[in-house]
Amino acid sequence: MRPRTPLPEIHASFYRFANVNNTIRIRGGSVYARISDLLEGAPDTVVEAIAHILLAKLYRKPIEPAQAARYRKYVSSREMASKAHLIRNMRGRKHLHGARGQTYDLHEIFDALNARFFHGLLGRPEMTWSREHARNSLGHYDPAHNTIVVSRIFDRPQVPRYAVEYLVYHEMLHLRHPVKLRGARRCVHPAALQEEERLFPELEKAKAFLKRL
Repeated sequence: MRPRTPLPEIHASFYRFANVNNTIRIRGGSVYARISDLLEGAPDTVVEAIAHILLAKLYRKPIEPAQAARYRKYVSSREMASKAHLIRNMRGRKHLHGARGQTYDLHEIFDALNARFFHGLLGRPEMTWSREHARNSLGHYDPAHNTIVVSRIFDRPQVPRYAVEYLVYHEMLHLRHPVKLRGARRCVHPAALQEEERLFPELEKAKAFLKRL
């Protein structure tokens, strides 16, 4: 990585993350790497791929496609996905900040959409506004905690209701169409989800509003 500089002292350890996370940083001239303990039984080739990826990121070097593919294939396997889901439930904590906002009530919006598009058959998950007015994550469905989170940036009178409805509707489709593995790849937006998304009448207006935001 840096052939003309002395090798730094390296401290590497497995760590009890709430997901399959790996981190690396430099502190005081030493390198500290933390590897998810879910990977403790991984083959040597996968551990070597993780080391390559972390060091490449640390020193801003290109990641070899073969190493990236080897890591993705392992962590996307059904066995690893099952372990990760279990660990998220056991270790993860979901901070809920309430479904009733100052302008919009997510429970009311979910129930209205459920009756309108799903014949009232979808079980309502936990609904919550985010703690921050996030712009990088407008909404997401967390299957590990069965929770739909919507950015608080939309809980304002100047935000049209159809925009909030579209965000909730999209996450309801993730609830209806869970992520599936196709080989080593995760299918997040299958064709069936995209087809149902087009049934939302204000789809283009909502996307245009989000784009402006």
